[in-house]
Amino acid sequence: MKKLLVPAALLLVWASAQAAPPSGGATKYEFSSAVTAIQFEGISGNISIVPAEGTSGEVKLRASVRPSRNFRPEVEQDGNTLYINEHWESGSSNGSVDWLIYLPKTQKPLRIKVSTASGELICKDINARISFSTASGNIELAGVALGDGSNLSTASGDIILHNMTVDEGSEFSTASGDVELEGVTISEGCGFSTASGNVRSTGCKGYFELSSASGNVEVRDCEVAGRSKFSTASGGVNLYLTRLPDGNMTASSASGDVRLDVAEFGDNFTLVLVAREDEGEISCPFDYTSEDTYEDGQGNVYEEKIVERGTGRPEISLSTASGEVVVKD
Repeated sequence: MKKLLVPAALLLVWASAQAAPPSGGATKYEFSSAVTAIQFEGISGNISIVPAEGTSGEVKLRASVRPSRNFRPEVEQDGNTLYINEHWESGSSNGSVDWLIYLPKTQKPLRIKVSTASGELICKDINARISFSTASGNIELAGVALGDGSNLSTASGDIILHNMTVDEGSEFSTASGDVELEGVTISEGCGFSTASGNVRSTGCKGYFELSSASGNVEVRDCEVAGRSKFSTASGGVNLYLTRLPDGNMTASSASGDVRLDVAEFGDNFTLVLVAREDEGEISCPFDYTSEDTYEDGQGNVYEEKIVERGTGRPEISLSTASGEVVVKD
């Protein structure tokens, strides 16, 4: 049975009528600690999610909409699921809507599903598995323990992650924004991509899959665990590492430079360096073990140079179609 949540001042009595739409000041709704899932359907409201101080949760809404009758919020709990909806009437309206959700602390990650047209998502210090999609809002997560299989996407916003963990199989994507990772621990099978922005990772560790269609990919002071991939179609890939990863790694660009700068290569590795013969160049401080050329299906000739040391593991593959491949130590 669904329970419509009314403002906190009236919580002693469950009401079947919908809460009056706020205008200007904040309105509060409380929900029980039994909630394990939140589903949000919005249009233009921004969402912030932070930990609650007690064992119960709270939704705080601040809305300033003109005319006020054009916006109607709805917050209700049905069993273990909290539903939040924005209802907008047809016609012209303006103003802002901001939702602040306080989550009770829990051992298991709450399941949060949010869909909005132009709102942004901000999460701090929570444990949750999140599915989020927006057309034009930013995604900012800090101190979050992100559950496995999370999926967050925005069409024209940035994705910013700080000092947090990302569990297996999580995906992040933006069409025209940047991706910024700092102090993030990344599990296997996670991907971060942008169509026309840059991807930057600083002080992170784990398994990386970073890609951009027309921007740069840059990695600094990161611990790459291996089985990692860095790629861009028309930008550069710049990797500045303290040491080589434990497993295989690839970095590629279709029309930009690929640079690998490692403070300590160690005694065991294989470098596979590939560049198009007529439009690319390879620069490496090590003596080559072997050199070869080959032709692809379009008649382009590629130059391949290999450096093999010790056990030959890990294998590091760097390639470009029309730029430079540069290795520095």
